[in-house]
Amino acid sequence: MLKEILDRFPSAMLAFTPEFEVIWVNATTAALAPQLVPAANIYEALAEAAPEEKLDRMLLRGERVMFSAGPGLPLLEWVVADRGLNDGNSVLIAWDPDLSDELVERRATFSMAAAHELKSPLTALIGFSEILEMERGNLTALQKEAAAMIRTNSLYLQSLVNDMSDLMANSFGELRLDLEQTDIAATVREVITSLSARIDDRDQKLSVEIEPGLPLVEADSRRIRQALQNLVHNAHVHCGPGTEIKVAARVDDGGIVITVDDDGPGLPFENPEEAFASFRHAGTIDTEELTGSGIGLTLTKRIIELHRGTVSAESPEGGGTRFRIWLPLDRARTFTLGTPGPA
Repeated sequence: MLKEILDRFPSAMLAFTPEFEVIWVNATTAALAPQLVPAANIYEALAEAAPEEKLDRMLLRGERVMFSAGPGLPLLEWVVADRGLNDGNSVLIAWDPDLSDELVERRATFSMAAAHELKSPLTALIGFSEILEMERGNLTALQKEAAAMIRTNSLYLQSLVNDMSDLMANSFGELRLDLEQTDIAATVREVITSLSARIDDRDQKLSVEIEPGLPLVEADSRRIRQALQNLVHNAHVHCGPGTEIKVAARVDDGGIVITVDDDGPGLPFENPEEAFASFRHAGTIDTEELTGSGIGLTLTKRIIELHRGTVSAESPEGGGTRFRIWLPLDRARTFTLGTPGPA
């Protein structure tokens, strides 16, 4: 009787092993996702239906994602049951999204479109502010101050809009990686070079220590640079003059570990991991410094988890903060469980 009940269930249901091999399906699965049969590997079976990043979100982090299993098949919402079976296996469920899910998706689509439309006028505004700064010799002191303020706020808004766009893409499961063999040492140096001037202006010290001979890893260099910039910038704006910021990279624990340490006041959260929650930020030492909406660290976490890596925060009593990124040396063979999202 139990088999008959499960076969008549309107949602697709299947059980799979920790190696993502299907071991059981109900009858509905054949209609909604016919390629998911016993002995099939879920990643391989759904490779043409959904990008690897979206499958990682579903299988590794327990997030709800939406995609169709193939041409002519209905759009489905997928989720892995948050409680595994007693034998260590897991259950995957897929169903037709209801009206509330469609409304949520429409709102997210609108937010992404709005963020996209804001980019063009902001680019023009930044361009004109740069022209004004090139004519500084012809400006009065008040005009120079106004031009600098326009540029600062325009860059802040541009960063905020980009973060919003990335965050919404992440919510859709559409934040994708352009994977290539990446020189992490070179990426770290690029970040240090891009931020060193503003750190010097604040009378802070920035040091870097990179282990010689770091191997190449499969990664999206632009996204890794974005994640690391968020961490260094976070240390910069939340610490006062005289603070030391240390960035280090080395091989450890089967991957490359990147740490960002500062000797500032530390994180104000009882649990340092709260720093990665959306729209949480700790204020700033300099109240005139624009720090963003608190989503930079959230994006950093999502970017690193898409690489099947981990990022963590530590803030011991007495001050100081450490962020630690771990990127696997062999991403193709690494399946690191993460926390559910989306952001």
